[in-house]
Amino acid sequence: MNSMKYLVDISVEPIGTNSTSISRYVKLVYEVLKAKGIKFYPAPSMTTLEIDDITQLGYIIKDIDDTLAKEGVKRIVTIMKIDDRRDKENSIEHKLKAIKM
Repeated sequence: MNSMKYLVDISVEPIGTNSTSISRYVKLVYEVLKAKGIKFYPAPSMTTLEIDDITQLGYIIKDIDDTLAKEGVKRIVTIMKIDDRRDKENSIEHKLKAIKM
C-alpha cells in the first residue's frame, strides 16, 4: 500500500473585508500552499489538500491565517473536512479517476 495520505477539504472565509469578493484572499491561500509544497485541488467552494502528516494541519492553517491577517483581515472562519482512509489509496488523483466519466 502507498504511504497514507490525508485529504482535507478547507474553506477559508475572511470576514469584515471591504468587498463581497474573496478571490484575492483565495489566491493568497494558494500561494501559502504552494510555498509549503502542499498538493491541492481548487474547487468552487472548497479546496482539497493532500497531506502526509495530519499533525502539520494546524501549522498550515496558522500560516494561512497569518498571511490573511497581514492583509488586514481581522476575522477568519475555516471549515474543514478530513478524509482519513486506511483501507486503500487516498489521493486527489485516485478520487478524480474514480469519478471520471
